[in-house]
Amino acid sequence: MLLFIFILVILLYLKWILITLAFPWVCLLFQFRRHKGCMRKVLAVPGLMIEKMTHDGASRFIIINTGHIPSITLRRTLYRMLGADIERQVVVHYKTEIRAPYRLSIGQGSIIGDNVILDARNNLRIGKHVNLSSNVSIYTEQHDYRDPMFLYDNKRNKAVEINDRAWIGSNVTILPGVKIGEGAVCCAGCVVTKDVAPYDVVAGIPAHKINTRPQLLQYEFDGSSGWFY
Repeated sequence: MLLFIFILVILLYLKWILITLAFPWVCLLFQFRRHKGCMRKVLAVPGLMIEKMTHDGASRFIIINTGHIPSITLRRTLYRMLGADIERQVVVHYKTEIRAPYRLSIGQGSIIGDNVILDARNNLRIGKHVNLSSNVSIYTEQHDYRDPMFLYDNKRNKAVEINDRAWIGSNVTILPGVKIGEGAVCCAGCVVTKDVAPYDVVAGIPAHKINTRPQLLQYEFDGSSGWFY
């Protein structure tokens, strides 16, 4: 009976046991990718071996499950350990998925909503006091539909930049290479395919200007979290 209970407990917590064992090595691997160096390269070897054995699945498994941890403070700490440059009073809500966190920077006081995808593979910079609502998707990589082998488009800068006090509404999709200006607003459900000027309000598919926002913005987010339930 005790053996059965022991096996049941192991199975119930197997996922978190695996994450705990692999997490330090994936952190070292990501830190090496962010800051090159001989010593970091040596320390990254176990992480490279784990990635090779799991076909890059281990890091993705860890990143996805980090977003399910029921603590904003702990999630933020773990993302920093994975290489993300996150300043003070940043709130990252539940089920956020960060791809290549070692190429992500988030400025002070910014808020990342539930179920957000932050694809930082080609660098993603989010400024201060930015509000990303729930279900936002930001991509810095995509296939080239004109390529006969359907390879990635490597002919342009695909980094995404979102400047201070921008507001990205729910279910917005931002495509590679886009720059969102300071104080700009992307209305819910729009698809942003090109740069948005500071304080412009855009909507639609593809997103286009519909209004202008006042420029004397003074609000600052203090790291407190709103109630969603």
